[in-house]
Amino acid sequence: MESRKEEFEATCNMFINAVSNYFKHLTEIDSDMKVPYLKESKGLILKDFTGMIGISGGRKGFVYISANREMFAELINMFIGIENPSDEDILDMAGEISNIVAGNVRANLGANFMISVPTVFEGMPEGLDIPEDISVYVIPISWNKHEAFVVIGLD
Repeated sequence: MESRKEEFEATCNMFINAVSNYFKHLTEIDSDMKVPYLKESKGLILKDFTGMIGISGGRKGFVYISANREMFAELINMFIGIENPSDEDILDMAGEISNIVAGNVRANLGANFMISVPTVFEGMPEGLDIPEDISVYVIPISWNKHEAFVVIGLD
């Protein structure tokens, strides 16, 4: 049986693959995953806009994708042709990417890996704290000259 650490690493690798596949297949531009690292649970790593998915079932925690406005705006322009998206459009894209990535991981892990609808926000929301007893894994991403983070926190 896998240890919790091995299970956590395997789940993180599924997220890395899901993000990589998202960019490769939907934009035809490869993303570059930088060296992932473990982070203390204090202090979120956030860019301008974030889409967060809650995880429940056999594991509890979250995953979020956070990027600057410019990256989400470029994706919106590629997919639907809006050149100057509103903040609402940007938030929708942040939630959409998070949902697709988490959904692909859920498809691999099965029904015991449940995901919530996306929560989206701009900047740092008040009162959003990470429990101190979970492991937080940060995956820096570069895509088409944009920087982003995928952050995974699981018990």
